[in-house]
Amino acid sequence: MLYASWSLAIVPLDTTKRNKVIVLDPKLIHLEEIGSIPAQAKEASGLEITGSGLMWTHNDGGVPVLFGLDREGKLVRTVHINVRNRGWEDLAQDDQGNFYIGSFGNNTNRRKDLRIFKIMNPDSVKTNIIGAEIIAFTYEDQKEFPPPRNEQNFDMDAFIYLNGDLLLFSKNRTAPFTGMTKVYKLSTEPGTQVATLYDAIFLGGIEPPAMNYWITGADISPDKKTIALLGHHRLWLVRNFEGKKFSEGTVYEIDLGHFSHKAGICFSDNTTLYIVDEVEMEIVGGKLYKLDLAPALKVVE
Repeated sequence: MLYASWSLAIVPLDTTKRNKVIVLDPKLIHLEEIGSIPAQAKEASGLEITGSGLMWTHNDGGVPVLFGLDREGKLVRTVHINVRNRGWEDLAQDDQGNFYIGSFGNNTNRRKDLRIFKIMNPDSVKTNIIGAEIIAFTYEDQKEFPPPRNEQNFDMDAFIYLNGDLLLFSKNRTAPFTGMTKVYKLSTEPGTQVATLYDAIFLGGIEPPAMNYWITGADISPDKKTIALLGHHRLWLVRNFEGKKFSEGTVYEIDLGHFSHKAGICFSDNTTLYIVDEVEMEIVGGKLYKLDLAPALKVVE
C-alpha cells in the first residue's frame, strides 16, 4: 500500500466530529499541463464541463462572463450573465444541467451580500446573454461581521451539488488555525435562505502557513463516489461517505508537486480531473491541467 502517513483530527469549537487524513504517495499521480487559458480569463476561478465538451470558467471579479474553453484551453464561446460579478469563486452543476455561480468570496469575513446565481446550462442557450435567478443567504452561525480571528471561517471558494442540495466548503482563515473546513448546506431554490452548518472536515495542517490547507475549488465525480477538494498544491479526496456525513467517510490527501493559485476543478469522468489556476504577477499561472486519478483510486479501493 502506498500510504505515506495519517494524522488524527483535532476537534475545534465548531464541530464534534473527528476524522483522520490519509496521505497518499504523490508518485501515484502526475499533474499534466495541457494548455494556457485566454488572457480574458486570467483570474479563472471555477470550472465546469458541459455535454458539448466545453469547459466553463469565469473571473472572480470584473465583467460577469462565463468563458467556454476547449480541452486545450482555447476560447470558444463567451456568455454574459445579467448580474454583478463580485467574488465569483466557483461553479456547480445539478443533475438537470443548471449552473450555479458562487458569489461568496469573503476574505475579511465581513460580507453580508452573499449570493449564488442559478442559470440555464450555457449549452442550451443560443444567445450570448443569460438571466440569473438569485439565492441570497447568510450563515446560521455567523453573528459578527467580522467575527473574532479565531472564528473567521466564513470565506468560501468552493461548492458542489449533491442530492438536491448545494454544499459549500469554507476557506479557513482562523488564527490560531484549526485545520477545519466547514460545510454548509443550501437548497437550489431561488430566494432568501439561511445556510445550515452541515459538517466540518479536518484536513490536517495545524502548523503554518494556513494557506497550504485552504480549499480553493471543489467538484464531485459523476458516480457521486469521490469529492475532490482543491488547494494551492494539494488535493483532498473524500470517499466512502454514502449515507453519512463527509467527516464520517475517508479523507485522502495527495501533493500535486506544483504550487500556484489553483482555483477551479472539475471531473470529466470518474477518474479524470481538469484544473485551472489564476495568473499571479503576470508570470505564474493561467494554465489548464489534467490529472488522472485512476492509479490513486485503485490503491484506495
